Amino acid sequence: MKHSLTAVAITVAALLAACGGPSEEELLATAKQSLAQNDSKSATISLKSALQKNPDLAEARLLLGTTLLAMGDAAGAVVELRKAEMLKLPEARVVPALARATLAAGDERRVVQTWGATRLGQPEADADLSTTLAMAYLRLDQTPKAEQAVEAALQAQPGYAPAKLLKARQLAARADLDGALRLTDELTGADARNAEAWLLKGQLEQYGRQDRDAALAAYRKAVEADPRQMTAHQSLVALLVAAGDVAGAEAHVQQLAKNLPDLAGTRLLQAQTAYLRSDFEGVRRLTQPLVQAAPNNPLVLQLAGAAEYQLRALPQAETLLAQAVKLQPGMPLATRLLAETYLRTGQADKTLALLQPELDSGKARAETLLLAGQAYLQIGEARQAEAVFAQAAKVAPQNPRARTAVALGKIGRGDTSAGLGELETLAAHESGVGADMALIASYLRQGDRAKALKAIDGLDAKRPQDPTPELMRGRVLLLGNDRAGARAAFGRALERDASYFPAVASLAALDLAEGKADAARKRFDDELARDPKNWRAMLALAEWHERTGGGADAASTQYAAAVKAAPNEALPRLRLIDDRLARRDTRGALSAAREAVAALPSSRELLAALARSELANRDYQQALTSFQKLAQLQPRSPAGLLGQADAYLGLKDEAGAERSLKAALELAPRLLPAQRALLGLYAGSGRYAEAVALAREIQKQRPGEAIGYLAEADVETARRKPEAALALIRSAVQKAPGAESAIRLHATLRAAGQGDEAERFAASWQKQHPDDIAFRFHLGDLALATKDWAAAEARYRDVLQRQPSNPMALNNVAWLMLQQHKPGALALAEKANTLAPGQPALRDTLALAAAAEGQLPRALQLQKETVQRSPDSPSLRLTLAKLMLQSGDKTGARAELDKLAKLGPGFDGQAEVAELLKKAS
Repeated sequence: MKHSLTAVAITVAALLAACGGPSEEELLATAKQSLAQNDSKSATISLKSALQKNPDLAEARLLLGTTLLAMGDAAGAVVELRKAEMLKLPEARVVPALARATLAAGDERRVVQTWGATRLGQPEADADLSTTLAMAYLRLDQTPKAEQAVEAALQAQPGYAPAKLLKARQLAARADLDGALRLTDELTGADARNAEAWLLKGQLEQYGRQDRDAALAAYRKAVEADPRQMTAHQSLVALLVAAGDVAGAEAHVQQLAKNLPDLAGTRLLQAQTAYLRSDFEGVRRLTQPLVQAAPNNPLVLQLAGAAEYQLRALPQAETLLAQAVKLQPGMPLATRLLAETYLRTGQADKTLALLQPELDSGKARAETLLLAGQAYLQIGEARQAEAVFAQAAKVAPQNPRARTAVALGKIGRGDTSAGLGELETLAAHESGVGADMALIASYLRQGDRAKALKAIDGLDAKRPQDPTPELMRGRVLLLGNDRAGARAAFGRALERDASYFPAVASLAALDLAEGKADAARKRFDDELARDPKNWRAMLALAEWHERTGGGADAASTQYAAAVKAAPNEALPRLRLIDDRLARRDTRGALSAAREAVAALPSSRELLAALARSELANRDYQQALTSFQKLAQLQPRSPAGLLGQADAYLGLKDEAGAERSLKAALELAPRLLPAQRALLGLYAGSGRYAEAVALAREIQKQRPGEAIGYLAEADVETARRKPEAALALIRSAVQKAPGAESAIRLHATLRAAGQGDEAERFAASWQKQHPDDIAFRFHLGDLALATKDWAAAEARYRDVLQRQPSNPMALNNVAWLMLQQHKPGALALAEKANTLAPGQPALRDTLALAAAAEGQLPRALQLQKETVQRSPDSPSLRLTLAKLMLQSGDKTGARAELDKLAKLGPGFDGQAEVAELLKKAS
């Protein structure tokens, strides 16, 4: 009833609006009054309301078009002004504004083609149109025509300010600085509110005369004349920052944010000052909507990419910075950070290609030379690296980074002693920490923890209030298994900064490793009490629930809470999606992924998660579309192409899958997942010759690995040539001895009826490879498959002698003890679940062990959660049914057994199901 009343109320309101309200003339008058008060938003609302009443109101169309143009909506302005033109308004009123809107929309060719010869017969209109034509010609690099158009504008209306301003710019381009400044002074003298003239004067003073104070004064006049003049605001802030007056720059931006908070330029300046404060998450939050609104603005892209780089989100950084450099080659910050991103992601060749123009110029900066040297080191060109480092040190002999790079270059060439000596000298005498970091990393690579700790002492002396050195110290001590020392170091890090979450997480990890789960939980609870929106603590608490068996629902609740606390962060959303996929809640995962992509459309990780969720929901066509978008965003990554292959296979389009896999291999010729998938396609369709050729290509690429030989053996098996397959597996063992090839040979010999040889090989292999855990596990699995419980237990206990904390061996021994009715299984099962939390098979064993020890309620709760996580596992459901019967819950057991019975022959335990159903009746 309530909904009906609401609908009636809405209908009545609509009728009243239609029958009354202001007339179109009144709305037009209101709009003009709003514009007189510089209230463009209210004017736009009034104009649109007038046009709803009368779509053919030409005056409203014209006014709406010019208003939208002033607000920066060039595309919308073009639409409205074209409609105004169609309503037969005089050309002199419409064409100048329409030409300006078309130019603002980026279509300069249409401007010159449509109105290049147009004469309107009114001086101001002709001057306006000629000025627009001049700007269009400039964009098309037709300077003589631009100059002619400016003269035409000034002939039509002498003193026309926009044309005069453009002429001043032309004079400045010809290095006639005095002439340009004379014109700007004439313009500001005639109209002190001419913000564009003040802006140009500031630029001429700054870049022409190098007069900082005069430039600042002009920029201040510009923003005083027009507070929305963002270029002047940006220039003013940049000058203040360059002069070291960061406080003054921030004060200016704060005032701007109070006065004009909704302007994109304001948000850009806020992001720039946030970057200066190292508030990179703040920069990300501010720039994400700016990138969506202006995807081709190089300044926005550069800033957004720089923030992603600082936040270590390298794929996003690469995409944004590459686009910025493409739009504006040579941008210093974008170029440097993109080069560093390439280096961090192993794309040294792209680093060199990016830097080559500057390297070829003969005027390369030290920063560029250092990056090039690192790239040469990555590709193994040590001599070229040394030459470039030496050049960098020559260009900037006092630059500590250059000297550090030279030392690292020596270490890379094997001259370790000299390189480390130079790093030690630099670290001791330079105030910066670059050499300290390089020295610590070098010692750790050598495995010299003692010297690494000594280097951390040096870093600590330079940064006594920084928690980072103590965090590094704790991690190095952990490498030496000094848990007490590590705990003390992490504690000291928190003494320096109580909110330093990496130290909190490190201490919690130590607590868990020592079996102090409650202490770990308290750390996260305390952190959330201090900061209720600490999404990192929420994620850590979710992981705590998973590791300690706290329940799938509890973990999911924390993931959802983290998303709510940090809706603009990708990581919580990714964890939530992955959690739902792990629980087989494919619809929930898809819903979360769609919300995530809508909230953060520039995140490639979230787009990939959406595609995976679509695959899980068997929406193969939509998954294909998402993976195609991912491939467009990551043109140098094969991930999107691999996903496309999966989607094509889901659509039964093997040809499409093959195309995608081959394209992935063009990007990454050694990409094993793509090679394996392609081998499967070839063998599955009987294209054995192509499969063999690909397997042999893998052998060439990986001569010291078994994978290529085993792949060819699979092909021979598929075409029923067992002897050839066995010969290839023997070759794999000889050429690339390892657990995988040994297991395959042993299993193949047994399958071929050569049991004696298989046992001789097993004995010989174990003797020669006493630390091969995988092979021993394989022997245990074979005994398990034949239900030789005692032999299987002995094999897995053999594994535990070598790896006491192997969770699967612990689990299997516990399960085998239950089968043999031996006591002590529960302790082993609990240890296995602590070491590998959340694994359905391990939880299944734990539930059975708990029941065997008389802890039936705990066992039931565990198994219900496990089935909830893996609802498609019949064996887990069968265990649940057994436990329910054991507890006397026949109704619940029957419901679970009925589900299993419906699986029919697809579940090979139907005989046991039938017996249990009798007991549940």
